[in-house]
Amino acid sequence: MEPSAEISVQPSAALRPRRRFLAFHKWDRNFFLGFLAFCWLGVLMGFVPAAAKRYAGHADYPAPLILKLHAVAFSAWMVLLTAQIALIRVRRPQLHMKLGMIGVGLVPVMAATGFFAEVYSQRYRFAHPPNSQAFFIIPIYYVIAFSALASAALAMRKDPPAHKRLILLATSIIVGAAYGRWWGTGLYNLFGDGLLGVLVYTYAGADLILAAALAYDWRTRGRIHPVYEIAVPAILAGQIATSFIYHSPKWLPIAHLAIQH
Repeated sequence: MEPSAEISVQPSAALRPRRRFLAFHKWDRNFFLGFLAFCWLGVLMGFVPAAAKRYAGHADYPAPLILKLHAVAFSAWMVLLTAQIALIRVRRPQLHMKLGMIGVGLVPVMAATGFFAEVYSQRYRFAHPPNSQAFFIIPIYYVIAFSALASAALAMRKDPPAHKRLILLATSIIVGAAYGRWWGTGLYNLFGDGLLGVLVYTYAGADLILAAALAYDWRTRGRIHPVYEIAVPAILAGQIATSFIYHSPKWLPIAHLAIQH
């Protein structure tokens, strides 16, 4: 090799600057509209049959005030989400931001009513076997995950790309519960009640949303948003943890204590 020869050195992939994340993409409006449609489909198929049965007087157990408040709060979140996406589509961001402040009061109401409504349900099932106290860890996870993600979304409302992705993640938690009501029994029959089975029949709906969100960012930006890099692994870790707790014999006496007191 001649002394004057130049050696071209390419930087390693680890040293290359990351691709800038585009705040907006022309497909975003339709992606989030599709997300909203998927959410409403799960809600209608998962909760409407049970609601119709209750209003017809054929519910498994009577609905106390806390259960009614939970249903109203959950419905209010879905209506608010629909209004917010519609406002962005018609280019009314200022009204979108003002209306979004409803979430500041709605999120703690959803968390409190969700938890205590499940406590009531578990107390009824305990007195009318078969009971499902092991399942109590699942709604606890829902409350914690939804509250954390929705609160983060409100805190980052001035960062639109992060805000709307956190709203998507928070909504996926509660919509996943609706999908679990819809197809949970079928998936339970296919996969059983083991560690993997609980993950599938409980979280399949939410995980479909997560997979679509990650794929969409990768397709439109060539990378995923930093919010997903942190939150999605945390969500999946929470799902795995709940499955292990669900199957732990040490959990049942704790659940019993929490439900009865």
